[in-house]
Amino acid sequence: MSTDAARLSRRLTAQDASFLYAESRNGPTHIGSLLFFEGHIPFDDLVRHINGRLHLLGRYRQKLAEVPLRLNHATWEDDADFCIENHVFRHIMPEGSSDDDLVRAAMDINERALDRARPLWEMHSFEGLPGNRTALLSRVHHSMVDGVSGIELLTVLMDFKRDAAPPEAPKEARTPKPAANAVENLFDAAYDGAQTQLGIFRRLTNAMIRPSEFLDRAKLLTEAAMSFARMLRPIASVPWTRRLVSSRRSLAWSSFSFAEIRAIRNALGGTVNDVVLTLLSEGAARYLAHHGYAPTGQNFRIGCPVNVRKGEEGGALGNRVSMMFPEVPAEPMAPAARLRVVNQETERIKQSNAPQGLELLMEGAELMPPSLVSFGGQLAMSAYDSAVALTTMLPELPVEPRFPLPGFGMTFLATNVPGVMVPQYLAGHQCLDMVGLVPLAGNVGYSVAITSYNQKLYFGMMAEPTSMPDVALMKSYVEEAFAELRATAGIEAAIETRAAA
Repeated sequence: MSTDAARLSRRLTAQDASFLYAESRNGPTHIGSLLFFEGHIPFDDLVRHINGRLHLLGRYRQKLAEVPLRLNHATWEDDADFCIENHVFRHIMPEGSSDDDLVRAAMDINERALDRARPLWEMHSFEGLPGNRTALLSRVHHSMVDGVSGIELLTVLMDFKRDAAPPEAPKEARTPKPAANAVENLFDAAYDGAQTQLGIFRRLTNAMIRPSEFLDRAKLLTEAAMSFARMLRPIASVPWTRRLVSSRRSLAWSSFSFAEIRAIRNALGGTVNDVVLTLLSEGAARYLAHHGYAPTGQNFRIGCPVNVRKGEEGGALGNRVSMMFPEVPAEPMAPAARLRVVNQETERIKQSNAPQGLELLMEGAELMPPSLVSFGGQLAMSAYDSAVALTTMLPELPVEPRFPLPGFGMTFLATNVPGVMVPQYLAGHQCLDMVGLVPLAGNVGYSVAITSYNQKLYFGMMAEPTSMPDVALMKSYVEEAFAELRATAGIEAAIETRAAA
């Protein structure tokens, strides 16, 4: 993958910019990962390693440039004052620290929004972990990448061999482009806006003169509208959506053999993603039962991002995702029976082409005035932060929100991002584990980032501790469901799949 600045889109799309407009103090919209490496990585070696790859990561040296009057979405421009010390930080854990101590320290950092005056990424190194390991917290703003492009950035950052030669240095030193003045910014914003609208108009015109294409688009839009209508149907009431999410975060994770996941799929049917949704939804159902909830006949609604990149878009940054919202039973079931239900639901959604319809509908967001969208987002997020402050002072108030919130009508988000299936190395140290981190906002106080690495599948379960004070219990029920599903599939012993170092 090449992420040279020449290949990067300079202007944020409406989808990219939405993660800026929807960001609040209590709902920062960066994504990231928590990585564990063998041995002690000296901090100077880490900085040297990252510095030696920055010429391959053009966006990492660019910051946001807002447009006067918000005539268009912001652009990415070279940061003339870029300094790696503003982005890579060292933390030494106290002697005797546990992994739980590390998670708390990492979450304290992850709760803070990134500084928009600088390129929107950070890396935090944690030394002094038990087992002679080093951890790395990576944070990247969602306006810069989605899950797929975020994994691609990590692939550029790391090597596939322990003793890999450093990448070839650029032949010429990179000189930041001078910042444009206000008049140039306004002209560029107007020109880009006109080009975007002209492109949409051309696509609509071409569709109208081709009856078959017009009918296909009409069907997709109809299905997208029906999907939104389904979002209004009631779903099971769960404790982690009954209050507004504060800035606090807690994290638990599980890892599973990818070979065992595939074996379950082969034995019982469905897809790998169906198995994942089965484990997560059954874990959530058992969690509810443990806490005395009895949602008989009710459903969960799971938000699942769908990558809609085409082949020629590989390596591009930014966001290219749609969504699907499978609904599955909220009461405990035998995991194999749940897998069949999940598979039927995801197949129904795929046959309907609902994600493609939603993608087409989202194209219309490019026609909305950025100034209006930005103002509306800022107003809504200010109200959100004020409401969180009020509910913190009066915790008995926030039950069953009756007004629209980000994520309203969704039980939790489950984003599945494929990664590399062989070991990777940073500064000569093998990455042992890679846990994805997903943002929370609105009234959705629990979501899961699913990442694959080195023949393992990781479930990074992020929770807001007031809404879900026992995310470790959720983890235990997910693992229990996996053990039962594995037994039903006739897999008696763990399949060892970790590639040799």
